[in-house]
Amino acid sequence: MNASAHTGSAGVYLFSGEDDYLLVQDARVLANKLIPPAEQTLGLEIIEARARNASEAGASIARCLEALRTPGFTGARKAVWLKQANFLDRSLLARSREVTETLASLTGLIKSGLPPGNMLIVTSNAVDKAAAFFKACQAKGEIHLQAALKPWEKEKAAIAFVRSALRNNKLQFSGRITEAIVALAGTETRQLIQEVNKLALFVHPRREVREEDIRGVVASARESSALNLADAVGRRDLPKAIALMRQLLFQKENEIGLVMGLESRFRYLLIMKEMASGKTTGREKGVLEALLAGDKGRPPHEYFLKKLDEQARLFSRQELDAARSAILATRLKLVSSSGLEELLLEKLIIQLCRRRVAARGTSPAKSDA
Repeated sequence: MNASAHTGSAGVYLFSGEDDYLLVQDARVLANKLIPPAEQTLGLEIIEARARNASEAGASIARCLEALRTPGFTGARKAVWLKQANFLDRSLLARSREVTETLASLTGLIKSGLPPGNMLIVTSNAVDKAAAFFKACQAKGEIHLQAALKPWEKEKAAIAFVRSALRNNKLQFSGRITEAIVALAGTETRQLIQEVNKLALFVHPRREVREEDIRGVVASARESSALNLADAVGRRDLPKAIALMRQLLFQKENEIGLVMGLESRFRYLLIMKEMASGKTTGREKGVLEALLAGDKGRPPHEYFLKKLDEQARLFSRQELDAARSAILATRLKLVSSSGLEELLLEKLIIQLCRRRVAARGTSPAKSDA
């Protein structure tokens, strides 16, 4: 959505899209254009419309109707913002009697025309485009819809957003930094802006952002994902891996699915180990990139490849072979076991993270052999 495209002459403005932060930001830009900030105490009424049930949804629409029917103070212009309405789609909440009846009244008011000087701003993550409300907004005002992005497009847009946010904070960074932030924090804009602001405070008065800063400050939005479990095991971080495993099982993740994720990770690590040995051609890199790209049809980020290379160096070739055998054996046991799934998975993670000890001492074996 492009806030600069708003004419400011319509009576109704509907903003819809998945990204809450950008949605609210764009609506805020418009609100400031319609009603100067100095006049918003009396000229802008914000109605929080994210409802937990039909009663709350109906009440928020009723408050919106009342506010729209009330003229501005001393006849001044007035904007009413129905903010983050979650009952404009086709959900059960949207089809409830309280919502349909009150929304029909709001739709009727929009069709007949709002009182002179009054304007309506609506933000919502999802809107039913076939509904009378949407058509009334379309006929009497402006519709601003966020483009629906594919997963790889979201990632690309998130990297661009992080790059802009870092520059706005006057921070110096490399391209790898932006990719690393998105890899950890995900693609949700509100989360990304929070992480960039944290980084700016953390590195001050230094301006350069380093990879160790990201590892120390940026929170993982996917803290309990199978990907993070594979990362923890790849780093041989046993406490973290066990904690993630228990959280994932609490979230009802499938044990066999988690083992398959570990199987994929160690297959990648084995290819990285072969590439680092210098005994191979570029075929292994092509195979690795094809595996990581999957059905996305694009090569993986260099940051992710670098992470795999760092993890591969923590294991010897013999350890990687043994790890893949252990994973296969555990997978077969999980298929036939009943009631022992968590125990088998925990035993496997301990085995994968454990560092080998030399036969005549306590020093761990060199892992980058």
